[in-house]
Amino acid sequence: MLMYEEDYSPQDVIAYRDDEVFSHKTRTFATLAIDVLPGTLLTSEGEAYSSGSDVLIALDNQKAGANVPVIVVDRGCILKRNGLKAVTPAALTSAITAIETDGKNRVSISE
Repeated sequence: MLMYEEDYSPQDVIAYRDDEVFSHKTRTFATLAIDVLPGTLLTSEGEAYSSGSDVLIALDNQKAGANVPVIVVDRGCILKRNGLKAVTPAALTSAITAIETDGKNRVSISE
C-alpha cells in the first residue's frame, strides 16, 4: 500500500555541477503545456520533448499554465540518466544524444 509520494528534487537529476550559479537558469514559458517535475524533458516552447536538438531539463515542480517560470539546467552538469523523464524511451535516447552533442552538459553512463 502506498503511504506517501516522494517529491523529486534537483539532486535526483544532477549528479555533479561545476558551478552553483551557472548550472541552472529560470525560463518563463508563455504556455507550459504539461505539468513538470525535476528531470522532465521539455522543448523551448513548453511542450513535452520528443526529438531534435531543442531540449530543456526542468529542475522544479510546476503546473501547466500561462507565463510559468521553470528552473532548468543550464551548463556544467553531469546529469543522472535515470533522473531524466521523457514521454517515450525513444525521446529519452534522442534527448541524451542532443545533450551530449550540445556539449554544455553530460549524462552519466550508468547509475
